[in-house]
Amino acid sequence: MQTSLDTRDLWSTQHRDCGAEPTMDLDLDRARFICSTHAGHGPDCRQYLAAAAFCFGCVEDP
Repeated sequence: MQTSLDTRDLWSTQHRDCGAEPTMDLDLDRARFICSTHAGHGPDCRQYLAAAAFCFGCVEDP
């Protein structure tokens, strides 16, 4: 599935603040987008940590 440019722009706006917790309506596509956007921001980036944890949880589910 390919995410539209409008959706990516919306996600970029909603998840731009590294200090804010991401919304609870994460799905795998949004979590992967957040991980790619915030990769390399360091251990204080709450957006990356939450999205990475979500992705890890999806992979671990049987």
